[in-house]
Amino acid sequence: MVSDGLGDWKKDITKWALDLGFVAIRFTTAEPIAGLEHFLQTRFEQGMSTPFEHKEIRQRVDPKTVWQDCRGMAVLAYPLPHTVAPDKGEGVLARSAVGEDYHRVINQRLKELNKRMVIHHWPGELRWQVDTGPLVERAFAVRAGLGWIGRNQQLIIPGYGSFVCLALLLLDREIPIDDTISNLCGNCQKCEQACPAQILGKEFFAARNCYSYLTQSKEVLTMAEGKGLGARIFGCDTCQEVCPHNQPWIQEELKDLSPASPKRGVDLLNTLSLTKGEFKNDFFPTAAGWRGKGILQRNAFLAMRHAQDARLNLWLTIREKSKIPSILTPYLERNEER
Repeated sequence: MVSDGLGDWKKDITKWALDLGFVAIRFTTAEPIAGLEHFLQTRFEQGMSTPFEHKEIRQRVDPKTVWQDCRGMAVLAYPLPHTVAPDKGEGVLARSAVGEDYHRVINQRLKELNKRMVIHHWPGELRWQVDTGPLVERAFAVRAGLGWIGRNQQLIIPGYGSFVCLALLLLDREIPIDDTISNLCGNCQKCEQACPAQILGKEFFAARNCYSYLTQSKEVLTMAEGKGLGARIFGCDTCQEVCPHNQPWIQEELKDLSPASPKRGVDLLNTLSLTKGEFKNDFFPTAAGWRGKGILQRNAFLAMRHAQDARLNLWLTIREKSKIPSILTPYLERNEER
């Protein structure tokens, strides 16, 4: 039996979370993140934020505006799966976009965690969010001591790295909190040097120019942006792949290859030619599915054009007799790179 002591609850919640596959969990208060509201407002005014960000800034920094009974929080990190690297000529998916959608996976784990807490007579209530809620998960993760924000804007967990997804567990009890930790990036600038968009290391992170964002944006991309995406179909892992703190994880990924491992590579022509049924089967169950097949088709089209893939002209010739996805119209009209 679990005792009534909240310190004991902290130990038990931690144990259950780790048993369920989370790689780290830390606790913090339900107080607003100091200074973050002003920072986010300034980013918004300078056009640095993205349309994906929650518009009510106060709800992004103050848990009590999301749930008025919140008194404490747990921040949890769940690992991304080990994956198989793309073959030459394939389109590239970020690790977070392959395998079963991490939102569903983590939500299931949190439901199980909630069940265990209820079975052991948790004396209160709880809520949670996985990525799509308003609260800035990375900010609370830093305050909880889960990790630090690297120069690549990723939360880096000491001894593990940044290939994780975050979740927040909101509690109506004050659990003993954890201490913050130091930023261990030091003088390393590998991510800044490797960033294909060259947007790291600036005073404000221009998220709208990040290639990970651009692969998901429905705005018409400029010629430079389209070329810059290269073979990226959804997301971008470049700044994480060069990070020294991720090298042990990447080496483990290389050793852990199996037929069951999800692939980060996709055939560009197949992606460009996706039917509704193929999209529903191949992409909708992943985290890349939420944006729809049109975005994936556009990115595959740009990747083939950039690579001067001979299959593209044949595809266009055949498609002239039928309907070409409307999302491609702006790129065909300006006839770039043809």
